Amino acid sequence: MAKKKEILFCDYYDEWIETYKVNAIAEVTLKKYYQVAKVLREICPRLFISDFDRREYQRIINEYAKTHEKQTTIDFHHHVKSCIKDLFHDRLIDIDPTYKAVLKGTEPTRAKKKKFLQIDELKKLIGSLDLTEISSDWLVMLVAKTGIRYAEVLALTPSDFDWENQTVTIDKTWDYKQNTGFAKTKSSSSVRTIKIDWQIVGQFKPLIVNLPIAEPIFVEKLKNGTYKRQFNSTVNNFLVAKCKKAGITEISLHALRHTHASVLLAEGVSIHTISSRLGHADVGVTQTTYAHVLDELQKKDDQKMMSVLMQIA
Repeated sequence: MAKKKEILFCDYYDEWIETYKVNAIAEVTLKKYYQVAKVLREICPRLFISDFDRREYQRIINEYAKTHEKQTTIDFHHHVKSCIKDLFHDRLIDIDPTYKAVLKGTEPTRAKKKKFLQIDELKKLIGSLDLTEISSDWLVMLVAKTGIRYAEVLALTPSDFDWENQTVTIDKTWDYKQNTGFAKTKSSSSVRTIKIDWQIVGQFKPLIVNLPIAEPIFVEKLKNGTYKRQFNSTVNNFLVAKCKKAGITEISLHALRHTHASVLLAEGVSIHTISSRLGHADVGVTQTTYAHVLDELQKKDDQKMMSVLMQIA
């Protein structure tokens, strides 16, 4: 027991980042882990692993939540929890201190935009897209049909598509912020192969069949051999304009990813399948992100259960 008391949680977290995250995840994600490490130094600098229990973890969350909105607190929780899972597997703790943690937060300083479309709105958006050539319309289409991230869709090359098996492999991203080309995925769990539908196979395949097999489809290569810089705001503005024209809720590209997941959940696709499709680190991230949809589905399930039980009577 004395040996355990020599290990501070902050020290373990720092070492854990260097061991499991450096050179394994995207630089932007790595910076978030470093920021969390800095916060932990401020909140619990003298917390020993042997003293780590549910109450101590809740105290950390409560302290962080005093100055952050709930969604930011949830993100912080996921970054810390991923380390604590390894603590458990390293047998340095006997219980999971994050179990049933209550995630709080301050009130949003401004009204949040709706984060997803209803299925009828999504149909209108897709129906408004011009899919006759490679353009931002197809970029939007792929995100709507696959739920992949902006950096992931920018990194797509013709070689990523397996037309025979109707799949696309996500194994890289495009560093659009620094414009340095291909980069690692957000995390190891973001590397995945997902199914695509016949609309993509039938309409997208003919458009890219003669493109350079290892070059990004949606990033223009300039005459000097460099690539044209990409901006998230450009495609977001494009999507908002499309939504306005279609008379539907105006959303961002990231909200289109949420729409993809929400629609699949509402149609009965399992949360484990959706979590894997989105490239989430674990199903808990998916459950937290789409809690609003899951609550609605539970209400429907309650009605179904009552109907079945009444038939038994």
